[in-house]
Amino acid sequence: MVMILNELNNRFKAVLANAFRRRHILSVSLLVSLLICQPSMAEVVSAIDAVKHNTQRLTTKLLEIKPMYEADKEGFYNEVDATLSPLIDFDGFSRGVMAKYYRLASENQRQSFSRKFKDGLIRTYAEAMVEFDNQKIEVLSETPGKKPGRSTVKLAFYGNNGTIYPIEYSMVQVEDQWLLRNVVINGINVGLQFKSQFVAYMEKYHDNIDEVIANWDTKIVAESQG
Repeated sequence: MVMILNELNNRFKAVLANAFRRRHILSVSLLVSLLICQPSMAEVVSAIDAVKHNTQRLTTKLLEIKPMYEADKEGFYNEVDATLSPLIDFDGFSRGVMAKYYRLASENQRQSFSRKFKDGLIRTYAEAMVEFDNQKIEVLSETPGKKPGRSTVKLAFYGNNGTIYPIEYSMVQVEDQWLLRNVVINGINVGLQFKSQFVAYMEKYHDNIDEVIANWDTKIVAESQG
């Protein structure tokens, strides 16, 4: 099973490397996917209104702090953390990644994995910011979910070469704020990729959740080789 998952993962990386023309478009798109969710207005707004309200504001913020990368990397990471952390439902995202193993984990293990998952994503997005160059982002439509407080927002991300990448955000309303819980980029479901990785780690470490958490490595960047 582990060999099969590793092979699928290798194929996934190869497809990304070819599809995104040796650029880190996946990570850049994922970064853009976080520029959306928490409205600064006092009243509750729709998911698509939150997207429209925050995209330009946060894009501007990210471009402002980008020059810090070379001069002060830790400061740069901290700024990215402060900017993005309020926008993601890390507990819900990590719960979906753990899937059936979430019920088997202790509360401490759940919290530990959520922190490790968050740290990995923030670092990955921080590196992706270096590639971000104010590309065009177009908000297209919203489809309310079957359950209250759930919604899907569709966007288009325009690469520097003119290629258009479709993006779908799975969003959830938590205490009157819209938070990101999953993202699908160019047909690739990021949450499912992490879920498959967690299953592979559970097999590799013989169902030892503590070992999985200790060795977890969040890698969502397209290979720049091939």
